[in-house]
Amino acid sequence: MKIAIYLPGIFEAKVGDHEQVDLSEVGNLDDAAYKEIFVDSCLDFIEQRDDFIKELVKKIRYEGQIIISGSDIYEISRAMMSKSLSLEEANSIIYGGRYSISSVLDMVAKLQELGLTVLHKRVNDFKYTIIAERPAPNENLV
Repeated sequence: MKIAIYLPGIFEAKVGDHEQVDLSEVGNLDDAAYKEIFVDSCLDFIEQRDDFIKELVKKIRYEGQIIISGSDIYEISRAMMSKSLSLEEANSIIYGGRYSISSVLDMVAKLQELGLTVLHKRVNDFKYTIIAERPAPNENLV
């Protein structure tokens, strides 16, 4: 099963064959049950970002994937310094109801720390996208 996490009133995930799941319902989902979890820009609006990511990772089945997108603070800062992004635009991106903002590097490190294998990472404009997989358990371990 594939699910897309959405935040009512902020981000409505419209992704093909994914079942829509309200962000507040993630804790009620079965562990290790989902082939793919899509999270588009919701993490910036969550107070306990790290705890929420840990909870999401528990929901991915072995060899399942998580796709996470969000705003990259380094790219926003770079654009401000080069004057290609105005202070007002930067303020709306950074402070527009967000509790936190991270970077592709921070998110990759967090996902790897949680045991996921990062398959793909990309930054386009101010938004990063990461695809990571929960590896199958090593059958050789006794």
